[in-house]
Amino acid sequence: MPDRVEIHTRERAERALRAGRAREALGLYWQLLGATQTEGRHYDTWLDGAAAAYLALGRTREAGYCLLGLRRYAEAQRYFPAAERPLEWALCAAKLGQHGEAAQILSGCGHPALAAMELEAGGAAATARIEWERVVRDPRLADRPYETALAHFNLAEALLRVDDRVGASRAFAASERMLEAVADEFETRGEQMRAFDCYSVLLRLGKATGVFENVAEGYLNGIRILAAADQRFFVLQYYDDFLAYAVERAEWRAAATIAREAADYSLRVGLLFDRHYLGRAAELWARDARENQAAGGPLELSANAFHAAIDATTSLGDFPLCGRLYAELAELPLPEKRRLRYRALARRYQAMPPEIPAKAPKFPEHLRSAGAYLDVWRQDLVEWELDGDPTAVLARFVVERPANSTTRLALRALLIASSPTFSADSAASAAELAVALGRVPSYEILSPLERLYRHPAAEARAAVMRGVSQIRCQRSFDLVRQGLVDPAAAVATEALRALPELHFIDGLEPLTRIFRESADERVRLAVLESIGRVAKDGSLAAVMVLLDVARQEGGAVRQIASSGLSHLGGDEVVGLVRQARDAEVGERREVLDRILKAVDRPTGTFF
Repeated sequence: MPDRVEIHTRERAERALRAGRAREALGLYWQLLGATQTEGRHYDTWLDGAAAAYLALGRTREAGYCLLGLRRYAEAQRYFPAAERPLEWALCAAKLGQHGEAAQILSGCGHPALAAMELEAGGAAATARIEWERVVRDPRLADRPYETALAHFNLAEALLRVDDRVGASRAFAASERMLEAVADEFETRGEQMRAFDCYSVLLRLGKATGVFENVAEGYLNGIRILAAADQRFFVLQYYDDFLAYAVERAEWRAAATIAREAADYSLRVGLLFDRHYLGRAAELWARDARENQAAGGPLELSANAFHAAIDATTSLGDFPLCGRLYAELAELPLPEKRRLRYRALARRYQAMPPEIPAKAPKFPEHLRSAGAYLDVWRQDLVEWELDGDPTAVLARFVVERPANSTTRLALRALLIASSPTFSADSAASAAELAVALGRVPSYEILSPLERLYRHPAAEARAAVMRGVSQIRCQRSFDLVRQGLVDPAAAVATEALRALPELHFIDGLEPLTRIFRESADERVRLAVLESIGRVAKDGSLAAVMVLLDVARQEGGAVRQIASSGLSHLGGDEVVGLVRQARDAEVGERREVLDRILKAVDRPTGTFF
């Protein structure tokens, strides 16, 4: 609810607008629009007033953007002539269901990927194929292997929709080759999440083509990268989904292996799902053994599968089931000596009392993330096509995202970029926009910030560092790394200030890389401050990094790492510190002993 000051400000703005003082009214509405957390209907009233003030001043484009924020697309479209503002006109047309008209305008203004997506939304698959072919041939893709791979992938899916399976197969094969090469290159450069995007597309490609090996490559590499980033629930979600897919495809051996790996991972990171996955592994290994035997497969494969099922069942403590599995194993046409031993083991285990079964909870739905599978094959091509243009990126963001405080912040940035006083060449204008962009905590905003960083003025580049410090994505570190070595001292200083602000679990890997590569103690200390915050958020991987620094470094660097560790607690942290302490002698042991005393404190003790 608005407070008294906001109610009074709105009343003043309305009076000024009625009296013909539109500039004064706009200033008052602009103040109100800064309260982006305000309940929807009140905020919309202010936005409506701002639109009226813009119109009274003849600033129709900004009025149109306000109407976009209000979701009044038919009205907004009138203020975006197709010849002058084709993207905005097309965004409105798409929301009004005019997908063909939107595609025609987008295609004509150099946005074939967006045009193809609109055609697909309108059910025009054959025409969409033509647009995707234009994307593949686009000269702007030269020296852009990742985006080229995505273009081939989208073309392949378009060809499938028109039942051109031969063409689709060729396009999928081209995309697969490029994605595998680009993923390797990203990993070599340490850009793990960019490699993750490649594997996400490979996963989708495998499902589209029915090639289980590609699906497995996508899932397993994704799991590896997520596990390294300490994204535990994402890892389990990927394991769970891969398991379900393998079962659906009757890939019993793969499904059983996945279930066992999921059980081992759950146990290793302290999650409660190990028994569920052990049970699934036992069930699936037994299923694999029976299916293989029924199909006349190699005898040893069946025997090995039963042994794997027995191993999982033993870990569960389900001895009667273990006995039944040994009995099945004894029925295989194996050498008599082995069969006699298996029968004896079957009798022994079946006679043993079962352990009281512990609960075996499944991975729950509420821990699943809706953002675990992003359509990067579309999103990253849109980013390439918009080329970091702040106005284009922000307008699309406002239209495509749900109305909330984040889209309101994006709209404010959009209005700043659209003001008659804004000039891309002006350092002050660019700096104001960079800070406004940084208040929009979303991955899409990074491309406009990257474009603004190319500004010749140090003031603008320093503002980019302030902006990017609020966007917690791995890619943010690419900008910060540039800022740290910027020739302008003001930019490097702001980049240094950004490092402690960028503390989030999957930011640990780039933080660690910056620490190892930098010889500047100020940079290393700022990185350790951020890693300490990641550790405080519960990342054991961050704890391990701090421990390594405390053991191997000296001076202020060791002191900061030790301080970060000393503010932690919990059995897992105590165990890691004790293990590291016990492996050291001399001064290193003394350092770790002091840390151990700090972390192994009674509950309720504070420092």
